[in-house]
Amino acid sequence: MSKNELRKEAKRRILGIDREAESAMIVESLRALPEFHSASTILAFCPLADEPDITPLLSDERVLLPFIHAGRMAFSSSRRFHRSPMGFLEPEMSEADYEKALMLVPLLGYNSKLCRLGRGGGYYDRYIRENRDRIRTIGLAFSASFFPDFSEEEHDATLDAVLTPSGRMSASSAY
Repeated sequence: MSKNELRKEAKRRILGIDREAESAMIVESLRALPEFHSASTILAFCPLADEPDITPLLSDERVLLPFIHAGRMAFSSSRRFHRSPMGFLEPEMSEADYEKALMLVPLLGYNSKLCRLGRGGGYYDRYIRENRDRIRTIGLAFSASFFPDFSEEEHDATLDAVLTPSGRMSASSAY
């Protein structure tokens, strides 16, 4: 299956699950993680309808949210939002500085190597690759998001861990 076909299949699968219940389980599991408690900075996201609803976490003062400017992703501490040209909710463009962070990564799917299937823009892949030395990544996935055999491409980011409603799958001994 091509990535576009996988994205369509992922969206179809996600429509068939109880997203509210699964989102609540993901948020509860995330709050229980030691690395969530110890993180001084958390890079999060404003969830779309087919992504885990993490809005209960967004009021945490440690949370920075992404925006896109000049083709690159950056993170802001602002809580003033607007719709981006791509239709996403984003904070105003005032880049926040941080040293180390836990990054919560949205995804449509992931494979057995913890490679994520995103929306196709490559913003998260580039950000993760460019900042790998200062971030730990946890993909947040619904139960329907696992595609064990999809083939990643060279530019695709591999996550440190994936958190699902039923538990966490990890590629790193640090998790």
